[in-house]
Amino acid sequence: MADAEPGGAEPGGLEPGVRRRPPFRRLSQDRRRQDIIAAAIESFGRRPEPEVSIDDIAALAGTSRSSLYRYFDSKQDLYAAAAERVSSELIGRLNEVTAGSPSMQMAVRIGLYFDFLEHYESGFASLLGMGGAQAPEGALAAAQQVREEICAMTFRTLRIEEPGEVLRATVRAWIAGVEWSGGEWLRTRRPERPFVEHLAAAQFATMLLGAAVMDPAAAGRVAWLMEVEPADAPFGALVRGLAGTFDMRTFGHLAKFLGRAGRS
Repeated sequence: MADAEPGGAEPGGLEPGVRRRPPFRRLSQDRRRQDIIAAAIESFGRRPEPEVSIDDIAALAGTSRSSLYRYFDSKQDLYAAAAERVSSELIGRLNEVTAGSPSMQMAVRIGLYFDFLEHYESGFASLLGMGGAQAPEGALAAAQQVREEICAMTFRTLRIEEPGEVLRATVRAWIAGVEWSGGEWLRTRRPERPFVEHLAAAQFATMLLGAAVMDPAAAGRVAWLMEVEPADAPFGALVRGLAGTFDMRTFGHLAKFLGRAGRS
């Protein structure tokens, strides 16, 4: 062990008890880029994109404005990269849902989707609902990828390998409705979130029942669901609820209506 220098200083001229600063470690370009994206996600998640500056993101990432511009050409470019990452994370979470009956899986995914909306309310939720048209092209592409993935996983859940035009249109229309109701809920917080989620699940079932009237493939999926769905699952609850609306008086009106339709 080397002797201390005169005056009590340790070797190298440091005062006693003063720790050496560790040598500077340069981050790899990929790590630095990922850190900047993470800072952008946090910034855009707390405030709307127009209220976030490049300086805000650079400071949160522990870098400089000039360094940030080495990786991204503009704030819009960075916003698109952040949107791509959060969209990819959302898709990953939704794809992890594989347990339970088909309607239970869809109900869980709806809950995860609303978790996403609530968590990223300020900066990214509008991409998947109202107001996304003004977002940069890369961010809009990420949002569209989420829609495509939700559509595909819905078909997988329903065991549909080659969906026809009616089923595809039904699923896409339902996704658009969930986006709109999610955006409206974020704006007003009314009705309560559990009700909005329940309504979204019920709307899919009712749309599928409506499609079954026009499309044999949709009718086949409804018959299959009635075989595999537990009575207490969302689909079963809806069917029971619909059946409960048909009391004797309603059946009388229905018989008269069908009679008129048969004579026309």
